[in-house]
Amino acid sequence: MSETLGDRMRMHRARLRMSQSELGDKVDLSTNSISAIEQGHVDPKVSVMKKIAKVLGIRVSYLIGEESEFEPAAADLVPA
Repeated sequence: MSETLGDRMRMHRARLRMSQSELGDKVDLSTNSISAIEQGHVDPKVSVMKKIAKVLGIRVSYLIGEESEFEPAAADLVPA
């Protein structure tokens, strides 16, 4: 079974110990909207996916399933 956008959101929210409400506040969506996206009832706009990915520290391409492995977003990488 492949992961959905909602699965990836949920997993990375949990990794950050962030509630649906907290994520919603950070991306200007209601808790109900975050829940609907995670459950697969709503397909968010690209602009919303960009905000979600930024807050979760993941790439949009990973969030939408174009990449199968998690790598931190480029902004999160610290040069050695």
